[in-house]
Amino acid sequence: MKASRLILVNVLVLGGLAIVAALVFYYYSTQSHYVSSQDASISATTVPVVASSAGALTTFSVQVGQHVKAGQVIATETVAASSTATANKVDPPSAGHGATSTSPATTTVPITAPVAGDVATTNVAAGQDVGAGTPLLTLVQLQTAYVTANIPETSIRHIRVGESVDVTVNAIPGVTFHGTVTAVAPATQSFFSLIPASATAGTYVQTVQRIPVNIRLHPMGYTLLPGESCSVRVHT
Repeated sequence: MKASRLILVNVLVLGGLAIVAALVFYYYSTQSHYVSSQDASISATTVPVVASSAGALTTFSVQVGQHVKAGQVIATETVAASSTATANKVDPPSAGHGATSTSPATTTVPITAPVAGDVATTNVAAGQDVGAGTPLLTLVQLQTAYVTANIPETSIRHIRVGESVDVTVNAIPGVTFHGTVTAVAPATQSFFSLIPASATAGTYVQTVQRIPVNIRLHPMGYTLLPGESCSVRVHT
């Protein structure tokens, strides 16, 4: 074999070994200093607004996407002034007999927004009869946006409250947001499931469980919508 060819082969072999070593180092460094997950999404505080009494909605003046202020009137409801209050009215005798009618006293009451927020859902319309506790709408407070990341149980013990996090949101490509771990749930996602996982003999397949982690986010002037998918990298 010519010397030049031998040198070329050695260079290629050494170059390949260097690339493999770099990849191993990168993998080790990443696994040692970061915990990553693509199972994450934007969350925010939601506040349901319900009817406090049974009655009929006289007006309903908001729509999905509208911003409302705390204390703003969003609907009015006609309700009985008192569950026992009645007004008896006796008409003058007619055709030799008296006519008596009884009707409950009613009043119109305003329904106000308990907090400032944006209307996320509406469930009723003006003119509809509602009972006490009927959901009228849901407000979402976008300024409280945070990230809920579901971390595999195999990595959760590397994560501590206060650690910094890099967040990328699918809806805003090319932008890296910064956040801080604020809470690590004391149970897995499936622990409080309405239909808990069960298995019969011979059919059980063990799956990696995931633990929710809350991350306070710095939105940097962007409006982040609850439910948007994102990826996180926690600096451990």
